[in-house]
Amino acid sequence: MAQALLPPMFFPVPCRGHPNLMFDLVGPGDVNEVCEFVMNEFFHRFPLKDVLHVETEVRPWIGQYIAHVSSKNMSIVLRDVLRGYRIIAAAINDVDYKERQEKDINLITFADPNLRPGWYTICSLLSKLNEGLSYNVDPIISMDIIAIGESYCNQGLASLCTQVTIELAEARGIHLIRIEVVNDFMSAMFASLGFQKIREIDMNELILGGEKPFAVTDFTQKARVFIYSF
Repeated sequence: MAQALLPPMFFPVPCRGHPNLMFDLVGPGDVNEVCEFVMNEFFHRFPLKDVLHVETEVRPWIGQYIAHVSSKNMSIVLRDVLRGYRIIAAAINDVDYKERQEKDINLITFADPNLRPGWYTICSLLSKLNEGLSYNVDPIISMDIIAIGESYCNQGLASLCTQVTIELAEARGIHLIRIEVVNDFMSAMFASLGFQKIREIDMNELILGGEKPFAVTDFTQKARVFIYSF
């Protein structure tokens, strides 16, 4: 049965331009499948994975995180109806309040410098990127993860996931979306969708704990925060 939201959105939602694809909300029964998809198609291909032991630093908590965030009914998956409704894209979206309750876990919750030093370093980058930023609306949507199946890349699916997230936020009466981006391709996509860049950090020069953990010599790396307001 379709799940009713504030009018006029109902799920499942046909994917514009792709008659074989269908958007749906992530529900409790989807968590394990979504976890495996996110592990394989996001974290194992993550641009900053070289500082991260994915299986030992992410695997133990990813299910708890996705189960909690998806309970807010803002996370979506895209399924291919011709391939057994397999997940081929996902947007894991958190509802972020200024006064966040302790039980309201997020990605930063799992940043332990002893247990997960790589993840702690990545979360330190995210914290630095958002340092001092504030918004005049509450809550906001944080697009934490956008994952596209490798065999479905270059079809505009990340853009479509973002557009459905915008429509869902608007239907819920939430007026600002934030996302952190660490590669130029995604930065260009968000800019093309009307997102505004409000912060940028040169990762090659970023010093954390007396080191430059993300420094490379052969190309420029920028981490950016974008927002979309309506």
